[in-house]
Amino acid sequence: MRKFLVAFGSVALLTVSLAKAEQTLYEKLGGKQAIDAVVEDLTNRMMKDRRLKRFCSNMSEDQIKARRALVAAFICKATGGPCEYKGRDMKQAHQNLGITEKDWNRFVELTKQSLNKFNVPADVQKEFLNAVAGLKDQIVSKK
Repeated sequence: MRKFLVAFGSVALLTVSLAKAEQTLYEKLGGKQAIDAVVEDLTNRMMKDRRLKRFCSNMSEDQIKARRALVAAFICKATGGPCEYKGRDMKQAHQNLGITEKDWNRFVELTKQSLNKFNVPADVQKEFLNAVAGLKDQIVSKK
């Protein structure tokens, strides 16, 4: 009987370890509230940034709120969360903005600053930024 309990205990520990290993990026980022906070911070940084503010300077406060919600929903869905994204695909959404390589690099810098502000662990930041990097060809239209 004792051997059964020990074996059962090991299986339970193995199950817990596997559950942690299979955590989605959404969960690693902290879920919807954390994603919303990072997106809000990043948007505020972009609106103040000399290079990137042109992408949101002509938007009303309501448009900015709607854009934040759309970006947060996209990130939530793309990282394995339960959100529904109803926006355009990345190429369509960015095709007429004239985003350059320098704009992209600045966006990545600001994203890192926002992730650092909320103490997102380095390995999670790397995983997230690698996922974002996969979208670069759909977003950058000018070299």
